[in-house]
Amino acid sequence: MSTAADGSHALSDIGDALAEAGAASLTGERAQLAEGLLRAALTKWEDPQARPQLLSAFSAVFADDQGAARMRDFMSRQIFQQLAASLEEPPKDFDEVAKALGVPPMNINAAQAQVWGVAVLRYVVKLEPIASASVDEVVALVSPTIQRYLVG
Repeated sequence: MSTAADGSHALSDIGDALAEAGAASLTGERAQLAEGLLRAALTKWEDPQARPQLLSAFSAVFADDQGAARMRDFMSRQIFQQLAASLEEPPKDFDEVAKALGVPPMNINAAQAQVWGVAVLRYVVKLEPIASASVDEVVALVSPTIQRYLVG
């Protein structure tokens, strides 16, 4: 049975993967930013050991205000702290990441909504055909929208 601690660990792991993908894109080719981020997230969700923990963390969001607060912290602070650790001149917060990307902060929220929406449909609701599509198919379909939010 997954615990809240397992869920927090899984979120930290997915945060590390997203931070690594984001750092690679910010210091290199930004044309692949969305693809790298989405692929990193889906790779973690595809891991049979991580998925129950991620589902536990995600379920906690709906269980109480404390679960929602942990997810807000993860999405607005923790990922960006992990990203900052990967860069020589790191952005200090959410707004600085948006500024570095040259987009409004709400665009980052829109990109997050796309990633989490895919996760919900694919791994929680298991809605077909997205649930059985390959990761490559999902990345090809969704990453252009995320790229538009993050790069313009």
